[in-house]
Amino acid sequence: MASTDANEGNSLARNMGPLAAISTVVAGTLGAGLFVTLGTASSTTGPSVILVVAVSGLLAMAIATNYSWMATIFPGAAGSYSYITRTFRNRLPGFVVTWSKWLGYMAADAVLAIGFGSYLQVFYPSVDPALAGFGLLTVLFLVNLVGTKGYSVSQNVIFGFLILSILVLVIPGSMNVDPANYQPFFTGGFDGFVAAAVPLFYAYIGIAVAGQMGAEVKNPSRNLPLAMVGGTLVLIVLYMWTAAVIYGVVAEYTVLADSARPLATAAEAFLGDLGITVVAVGGLLATASSVHAVMAAGIKMPYSWSWDGIFPRQFSQVSERFNTPHWSLLTLYVVASFLTFWSTGLNQALAIATFSYLIAYFAVSLTAGYVYVKRPEIAERAAFDPGNWIYVPVVVAVLGSGALLTQAYQGSLEIYLPWLAVGLLVFYWYRDSADTDVEAILDTLPGVPSDEYDPAIREEPEVEPDRAPAAGGD
Repeated sequence: MASTDANEGNSLARNMGPLAAISTVVAGTLGAGLFVTLGTASSTTGPSVILVVAVSGLLAMAIATNYSWMATIFPGAAGSYSYITRTFRNRLPGFVVTWSKWLGYMAADAVLAIGFGSYLQVFYPSVDPALAGFGLLTVLFLVNLVGTKGYSVSQNVIFGFLILSILVLVIPGSMNVDPANYQPFFTGGFDGFVAAAVPLFYAYIGIAVAGQMGAEVKNPSRNLPLAMVGGTLVLIVLYMWTAAVIYGVVAEYTVLADSARPLATAAEAFLGDLGITVVAVGGLLATASSVHAVMAAGIKMPYSWSWDGIFPRQFSQVSERFNTPHWSLLTLYVVASFLTFWSTGLNQALAIATFSYLIAYFAVSLTAGYVYVKRPEIAERAAFDPGNWIYVPVVVAVLGSGALLTQAYQGSLEIYLPWLAVGLLVFYWYRDSADTDVEAILDTLPGVPSDEYDPAIREEPEVEPDRAPAAGGD
C-alpha cells in the first residue's frame, strides 16, 4: 500500500560501531548528573549520596537490561516506540509513550546548549551563554547532517577527552580523601535517603538513548546490549568514584549541597585554580556530548512516526547523499535554537521530559515482561535468553519507575496533558488521511530495510477458507 511504498529508500545505514554506541549512552548522560546532581542531592542525606548512587544505579541497570533485551528483538529506530508498537501490533500506545519525549528532547538540547555556554564563561566571561549554545547547536546540526559516520567519529573524540578530564580529577582526588569527612554518613535518616534517590536517578536518565538509534548500530544483537548495559555500568562506576572523592576531600558536605558548581568546589580543595579549569573543561565536553547525543537520538521519533504513517511524510525522508532524516533534524535544530533564546518554561519542559522518560521506562519494562510470558514466538528471536531471571529486572524497573512517577508528575500535568491532546489530534489526522495497510507497516521496523528484517515474528492465527483475516493495527 501507499505507506509501505513511501518507505522504500528511506531506511538508515548501520554505520555506528560499539564505541560510538557506548559513548552515546555514557557521554550523552554524564552532564548534569556528574557536574551538578552529585553535590546538590546531598542536602537531604549527606555523604550517603555515594550509596544512593549505587541504589539508583541498580534501578538504572534493571531498565537498561529490559531495553537491551527488547532492542535485540526489534533493532529499529526510536527504541521504545518500535518495541511497543511491534509487540502489541498497534501504533497508538507507542506514539503516546514517545510524543512528549520529543518535546523533552528539544528542551533538553536547549538547556544543555545553554549549560555549554555557562561553562565557556569560565574562560571567556563576556560570552553570552545563549549565543554560545546556539553556536554549538549549529555546529552539531551540521555534523549530524552528514550522517551517522560523522556523528560517531566526533562523539568518540569528545567521549575520549571527557573521560580523560574526569580521570584527571578523580585519580589525584582519591589520594586526598580524608575518611573523617564521610562522618556522619546518614544525615537525614531514611526519608532523606529516599528524597535524594529521585534527583540522583535523573543522573541516569539517558541510559536507553542508544535504543533510539537501533537502526544505525552495527551488529545490534551484540552492540545494543553492550551499549546500554555496559554504558550504565560505566556510569555507576564514574558516579560512585566521583561522589567518593568529592565528599572525601570536602570537610563539610553542606558546602557541596549549597554550591552551584559542586564539582568545581571540591576540585578547588585539592587542585586549587587548576581544579576549576579541569572541571570547566569537563563541563564543556559533557554538555557538548550530551547535546550531540540528544540531537542524534531525538530526530528518530518523528522519523519513525512518519515511517508508520502517523506523521507528515517529509519526516521519514532521508537525504540521498548522507542517508540522514534531514527534515526531522532541521525541526529539532530550529526549535532547540529558538528555546535557547526564549528560555521561559524550559525547566518545566525538562520536568515533562523526565516524566515522559519514566513513562517509557515503565511501559517498556512491562512490555518486556509481557513478551516473555505471553509472546514466546517473539521472545525466541532475542539475542540472549535470560530465563526466569528476566523477572528480576522487569519487577525492579516497573516498581522503581512507577514509584518515581508518583513524584515526577507533580508540576508536569498542566503542560503534559494539553501537549498530549495535540499529539492525539496529529495521530488521528494522519492515521485517517493515509492509505495505510497497518499490518504491512507493522511487519517492518522503522529505519530497517525490509530485506534485513524478518517480519515473521508472531504466530499467525489460522483463517477459515470462507473468512477473511481480522483487521489489525489501530
